Amino acid sequence: MTEVYLAVYDLSQGMARSLSAQFLGPNHTIDMIPHTALLVFGKEYFFGGGIQSVDPHYFRSMTGRRPVQTERLGTTRVSQGEFDVWCQRTASTKYNAGTYDLLNRNCNHFSHDAALQGLGLPRGVPSWILEVPQRFLSSPMGQMIRPMLEQMQITQISPVQAPPMASAAPVQPTVSSATAAATVSLTGAQNPWQGMSVDTSSSRTTTSSRG
Repeated sequence: MTEVYLAVYDLSQGMARSLSAQFLGPNHTIDMIPHTALLVFGKEYFFGGGIQSVDPHYFRSMTGRRPVQTERLGTTRVSQGEFDVWCQRTASTKYNAGTYDLLNRNCNHFSHDAALQGLGLPRGVPSWILEVPQRFLSSPMGQMIRPMLEQMQITQISPVQAPPMASAAPVQPTVSSATAAATVSLTGAQNPWQGMSVDTSSSRTTTSSRG
């Protein structure tokens, strides 16, 4: 049995909460622009330019972002090999660079499907996260700001892009000397959820500082 967690990032870095009422109206406020990923098997799985699988510390050091909350989804009996096969199969048909859709097929929909279908969990991404795009676009300003929201979606790890899961012969990412000096040491012994405190009453963890 393997523990599975959902990492939730705020792509607006706090701006949505402070500005959404002003720009979208009081009936359409949103707390964040969420990007989610699954933490399982010591990896962080997410949809961006294809299905990606990287070390959580690597992802956070390359993007400069940390989860604003991490929620325990449960335990899975699916092995890493079985899940990777599911990801490769799904990447060839549903979640790849050409199929991204802001409303119906974004990173949060992948996390939801991966939790329910790929890992066989009883629950996936909370509905309030899945409903954010529609809530945003239902506002008077939503259609005007839609291009901005699309650009904020994480589509690759910059400056280094992780190899897509669907790649037949994955290429190991290369890191420049300047980047390497700033990158934390990534060893198997590290805890991907280090620096987070656990709220046992809600099975949710939160970071000590917001990204």
